[in-house]
Amino acid sequence: MAAIAATASPPPAQEEQAVPQPPPQPRTCLAAGPQDPSNGSMPSVRIIDGPGAGLAVELQDALSIGRDPSCGLQLADVKASRRHALISPQAEGWQLRDSGSANGIWQGKERISQLDLSDGSEFRIGGTVLRFEDSHQIPPGSADDQAWGETITGLESSGPGESALFTTESSLSAGANDYLLLLHQVVHRSQGTASREELFDILDNVAADALDGDRCAVFLPKDSGWLLWPPHERRLRARFGATPFAGTLLSTARQRLQPLLCTARGDLDPSMSMAQAGLRSAMVAPLRIGSEVHALLYVDRLESSTPFSRRDLEFLEAVANQLAVRLHNMSELSRLSAEVERLSVSRPREQVTLIANASNRETWRRFIESAAQVQQPVLIVGEPGTGKRSLAKAIHQASERASAPLQMLACASLDESACELSLFGRAAGSADEARPGLLELAHQGSLLLDDIGSLSPLLQRRVLQVLEEGQCQRLGETAPRQVEVRLFATLQPGAEDGLIPELAQALSTMRLDLPPLRERGEDLDLLIEHAIAESAERLDQPVRSLSPEARSLLLGYAWPGNIRQLRSVIERAMVIAHGPLLQAEDLPEHLREDAGHSPAPNGNTQLPLLPLAEMERSHILRMLEHCGGNKKAAAELLGIDRSTLYAKLRQYGVHG
Repeated sequence: MAAIAATASPPPAQEEQAVPQPPPQPRTCLAAGPQDPSNGSMPSVRIIDGPGAGLAVELQDALSIGRDPSCGLQLADVKASRRHALISPQAEGWQLRDSGSANGIWQGKERISQLDLSDGSEFRIGGTVLRFEDSHQIPPGSADDQAWGETITGLESSGPGESALFTTESSLSAGANDYLLLLHQVVHRSQGTASREELFDILDNVAADALDGDRCAVFLPKDSGWLLWPPHERRLRARFGATPFAGTLLSTARQRLQPLLCTARGDLDPSMSMAQAGLRSAMVAPLRIGSEVHALLYVDRLESSTPFSRRDLEFLEAVANQLAVRLHNMSELSRLSAEVERLSVSRPREQVTLIANASNRETWRRFIESAAQVQQPVLIVGEPGTGKRSLAKAIHQASERASAPLQMLACASLDESACELSLFGRAAGSADEARPGLLELAHQGSLLLDDIGSLSPLLQRRVLQVLEEGQCQRLGETAPRQVEVRLFATLQPGAEDGLIPELAQALSTMRLDLPPLRERGEDLDLLIEHAIAESAERLDQPVRSLSPEARSLLLGYAWPGNIRQLRSVIERAMVIAHGPLLQAEDLPEHLREDAGHSPAPNGNTQLPLLPLAEMERSHILRMLEHCGGNKKAAAELLGIDRSTLYAKLRQYGVHG
């Protein structure tokens, strides 16, 4: 471990600290390395995992642990409070106590308030794991120490305002060092992210712990304004309701594309509407690579009377710059990976791929596994283009019938006589050749009847009879034929009334309702990338990336045609696009116009927030009714915590 040498200079005697505190006792900081049991040393605390792993501090008296530079052991962990814990000597050893921290001290899966320490005791603060060592120490400068790395010197705290990791001469420098350590952890955590959602989730911790902000949000560029990142919109609306964002700050940031501070002494003065909404201060920083803006980071304070400082803005800008690089690299890696897959001719191809977030994918995977193990008919309900046929294919391929055919009939596209001929076939006549029906062709396999409610009641009864008796009869024949078929059926929402009661009962055993694309905000980004890769393979083109403006348009559109419409729009853009990026002008004109009329998520469009709240209320109550009043099931389908659902219901006046 490289040495960090510094010299501690005590502040002049005439300087006064704003908050006088007794100076912490000097600490002996040890480098990471093997232990020498022959040394009878003082006990020590060592960081064994997380930021600063390997650093150890010798215990001579009480030791404070936290993010504050005055702590005897300063942690570079955003989950740590400024003064998180205290280790103090007791009559029979040492004891660890929580100092009223926000995130607590953990030992295994249990949160603890105190712990009697013994040699080898381990505990966790945030993502940092520490160990108490009572019998071993590496003397600075020893042979073993030299073998494993140089001793870190100059880490003692000589007085107030001096960091345990960096020696400073003022509280201002201590704050800068604090932000430097936090920025290091943000960069470290961002390297482990695999999606835009995971990357943007890091900002929640930055806002709450590092910047003491109330709301932290990501906005995507859209025309001349911004689109609020959908997962953040849902999360912030559940907690803060319809409180508007600083609209003037957002519009100014769209024009200048630079970090801006909105305080009484900042780049912009707080507006009257901000004061009325309870906004004390706010700041923004764009995620940009050259002239390309990927997103905008926004942080504000609603409750604290202390405004953001220029140093806070500089830290937010540094975070934005690091995340911009990571976002750019992530997008490029996704494009290259898809291109490699397209060019890998020997790669085995899956016929059906579930594209969804972890929650939806797990729900559908369990349904597919359950349905594949039984022979009962399956009913899949959803709007056109939601993937009903794909799900039926997935169940068929996962079942023991996978080697037999899956036949399909679009019932709504044919009249009754054509449906009858397609299903049952015909015998040879004077002018016609014999023709087997789909029920015969699906023998020992499966039959998918798309929009089964479009079949006449007579044909529904005949299909049900085939399923129950295992026999079907061609038109013009007198002898039945033996068939063994499993039925898949699809319906649009509200079309259940078109089923005869007997068939409706037979289809009620295995049923799955697929949500429309407009209710799958967290899946939309994944589906867009998948559609681009699919189109590139189908058109034999390189995989292209989306410009930020094009992505914002796609994320902000309502998609009445669902996944089918999304694939069509992406394929059209791939055909007419020039260059490696799909631009906003490559998208259909009606999509750009519709997205342009959608409500913008900033303070300039506060009035359209009311219809959105009403839509949210209607959707929650409809989901609760769908689940028969089961709040746990409704919360799972909505993708929110039960506590959030209870709070919403109380807000709507729904009790019990």
